[in-house]
Amino acid sequence: MTQSPAGSSGGLLGRVDRALEAVLRWMTTLCLGVLAVLVSALVLVRFFPIIPLDWSDEIVELAFAWMVFMGAAALWRGHEHITIDFIPQALAGTRVGLALDLVLGLLALAFLAVFTWQGWRLTVLAQDTSPMLTLPRPLWYGVLPLSGLVMIGYTVSRMLKAIRPAGRDRREA
Repeated sequence: MTQSPAGSSGGLLGRVDRALEAVLRWMTTLCLGVLAVLVSALVLVRFFPIIPLDWSDEIVELAFAWMVFMGAAALWRGHEHITIDFIPQALAGTRVGLALDLVLGLLALAFLAVFTWQGWRLTVLAQDTSPMLTLPRPLWYGVLPLSGLVMIGYTVSRMLKAIRPAGRDRREA
């Protein structure tokens, strides 16, 4: 597992962080399992048409959407996304490095705010249902604002963690 972005391994925030990480990772794993089973079944049914699986395409779409965005939030938590980090690593521990971290955090927050807002709008505006299972379409889109809010929370937490030690160092000096 990754280090807690909240910065505390104990306390209420630490427990909430660990619970959220577990939920994100288990949901991602569950969706991946559903995808593996259904896509494998679809391939087999094409060669051996035993039963119709017309409904499974909708579940594959739903599981894929939730897997991608819950997985993205889980990776965001631990800062595990692919990054080009040679400049931040070279500047780590300096004031310029702190400024770079804050600028990158603000840019991420701007992107995530737009992403979350547009995901919310898409979720609210979706009024149709899926053709086979008649599930409401907001089930597909609801993961967008949900994962966006989680990533915003972790970004703010990461930025506060970066600022706090710098503030303490200045008071001690």
